[in-house]
Amino acid sequence: MRIFTSLILFFLISSQLAANSLDLADKQRITNHFNEYVDNGSLPNISILIKKDNKEILRHTFGYADIEKGISVNRKTVYRIYSMTKPVTGVAIMQLIENGKLRLNDKVSKYIPAFKDTKVINLDFQDYVLKPKREITIRDLLTHTSGLTYSWAGEGPVNQIYRKNNIRPYYFGAVDAELNKFPGNTCQFSAAAASAPLLHNPGEKWSYGINMDILGCVVEVISGDTFAEYLQKNIFEPLGLKSIGFSVNESDKDSFTTLYTSGAFSRDGEIVAPSGLNQAELIFSKDLRPIDAFDKSPYLTNSSKLYDGGSGLVSNIDDYSKFAEMLLNGGILNGVRIISEASVDLMANNHLSDEILKDGSAFGLEGVGFGLTVGTIMNPGVAGTFSSEGEFFWGGAASTIFWVDRKNNVTATMMTQFMPSDRYPIREELKTLLYSSLSN
Repeated sequence: MRIFTSLILFFLISSQLAANSLDLADKQRITNHFNEYVDNGSLPNISILIKKDNKEILRHTFGYADIEKGISVNRKTVYRIYSMTKPVTGVAIMQLIENGKLRLNDKVSKYIPAFKDTKVINLDFQDYVLKPKREITIRDLLTHTSGLTYSWAGEGPVNQIYRKNNIRPYYFGAVDAELNKFPGNTCQFSAAAASAPLLHNPGEKWSYGINMDILGCVVEVISGDTFAEYLQKNIFEPLGLKSIGFSVNESDKDSFTTLYTSGAFSRDGEIVAPSGLNQAELIFSKDLRPIDAFDKSPYLTNSSKLYDGGSGLVSNIDDYSKFAEMLLNGGILNGVRIISEASVDLMANNHLSDEILKDGSAFGLEGVGFGLTVGTIMNPGVAGTFSSEGEFFWGGAASTIFWVDRKNNVTATMMTQFMPSDRYPIREELKTLLYSSLSN
């Protein structure tokens, strides 16, 4: 839960902002703070883009897309955004709902029959599986209450089944450990996931997992397009987003980043590092090391047909900022409507029951809920934050983040390429520095 607690705690802002811009001193204070992370070797790079009232008030890039080759980041740099893919999938689902092709309470088995037979792990005797109390719905997938999980999200029997059957939607780059992306397409992946037992009965708990990856298959079944084609035709092209996709465009290959980590970073119980490194020494090492090179990454090809709606996209900072701005504007950008304002409202509202939210069980922090593919601030006072009620946000595994603050008319996007995402408190620091400056 550390990652999610870290993701929440960065919402330390004033309830209403007085200023519409940042003066030079405030900009310098913010940029100097984050430059220090790069200068001291903690992060490879930092990119920040803040907009208020649909106008850019802060843009900053610093550091290296690849340290060894001395390639600097710039506004065209393309990043792995991992779980910031999820809200994009959410918008695709809202489009289908608006067009009468889908309902929140539809059973997933209506579109992916394999989920008709999905079992749930017996919580008392974990060697056994049972028929769940009910089937998974589209809403369960959108809110992470289905019982699906990630292979890396624990050491229990369900996580081990995921590992054994390679139910992994994501790339973790050039590592010697066999952390391979599932070899099939989007719907084959969904069928494999349906064969594994659930962590819990649908609707009873919040468990972070492969839910949005399954929604990619739902989109394919309904639309007749691959998930990648659907997003391109219905979201990316209408918004004029050129860099975002499930692989790096040929024209952007010189702008791609290397992914870094430090210390003993693990996935699925294995250290993510090249062979030959002393794993005992890694525990104490603070040195950055590449785990997916910009010029050798699997993201440079479009060979995979698994278009993972939970973690698969890459993007530059401008394209994702435009996506966030569209949400801020109630589903429209530059005269092009992507979804309705009612859909944005539905995404931003909490969908978790009081029982799930009891004692802050979803995120480890009370007053924070989860909407449709995004976290949302329900009660800033109860949460102990200065956030605006109704703000929504999400981040990615490589320490990226975005948020949409409709009360103060602010969008913020921050990119870097460092795992794990909870090592440094850069998300909460950006929020604090920005809003303390704007409220002066």
